[in-house]
Amino acid sequence: MVKKAQTSVRPKRTSTGLPNFVTLVQRYKKAVMGIEVVQSFPTGRGLGPRPLFPWDRSQPRQGRSAMNIGTGFVFHPKGYILTNEHVVSDGDRIMLRVFGKKDLVEAQVVGRDRAHDIAILHADIPIPSPILKIGQSKDVHVGEWVLAIGSPLGLDNTVTVGIVSAKNRPLQIGEREYPNLIQTDAAINRGNSGGPLINLRGEVVGMNTAVSQSSQGIGFAISADVLRKEVDHILKHIH
Repeated sequence: MVKKAQTSVRPKRTSTGLPNFVTLVQRYKKAVMGIEVVQSFPTGRGLGPRPLFPWDRSQPRQGRSAMNIGTGFVFHPKGYILTNEHVVSDGDRIMLRVFGKKDLVEAQVVGRDRAHDIAILHADIPIPSPILKIGQSKDVHVGEWVLAIGSPLGLDNTVTVGIVSAKNRPLQIGEREYPNLIQTDAAINRGNSGGPLINLRGEVVGMNTAVSQSSQGIGFAISADVLRKEVDHILKHIH
């Protein structure tokens, strides 16, 4: 059986010589969704320790609930959604804001890896075509263009663009250690966590995870090889 050659999605150049990212955005925007996670607290209880990822945490409502916000993306033909574990941890309800749907859709965590900050969700939603596929770290080069789609501050389908600033950056946040992060200057803000970092070939080269609180133009993403390895491990337990 002859396999059909994969169609390239590399953006054409604009008159200024820069890539035109419209093709990538139009092709993959339906595979990316916003996430709202509600965590309730009994009356009289405090909110506990300060969250490790404060940029994804909204203020509690009347002292009884707190809401995390983030992003997820469909990466598997069965409709599994990838996001950060810190986005959905300790949540009572996980709600998705799906492209083209007016109402929120409830999702369930079907697998997680706290150490590597990875979680897989599933929900009763139409599987977008195409889905986003995870690439390989060896194909990521410092200086290449990358695009981030996410829900910063809850603003769905926000697109930012930048370059890969560095590779293999180590970072520790609370109990988690990230040894091989991709550094990018694409704008990453509260709510971008869990969203895809995409190269010009339409491959996910990283999952946006952290942003520097003390400076601008410095964001971090979990590398593709870490995602592929840990996601495969999680999926084996799901199936």
